Amino acid sequence: MATQKQVTEPAKAPAADSMSVHTVTEPGPAQRHDYDPNKRVKAVDKNTGEAIRRTVPESWLDGRFPNIKAAPSNKKEGK
Repeated sequence: MATQKQVTEPAKAPAADSMSVHTVTEPGPAQRHDYDPNKRVKAVDKNTGEAIRRTVPESWLDGRFPNIKAAPSNKKEGK
């Protein structure tokens, strides 16, 4: 009975010319933000552009109040 040879090299991909290679890029998973109801953030009214005086729960930014958005941070990057 003949024994099989043990192959230690990885299989090589068949040679393909550059015209027949198709690369497909799939979109990654959608960015999902979990809003913490205990965290309070500064907010701005989108319609008027005025800052809301008090901080609001971060969960309000999930779409239940479409007229508010998070206020931009005043922190300098890297400091």
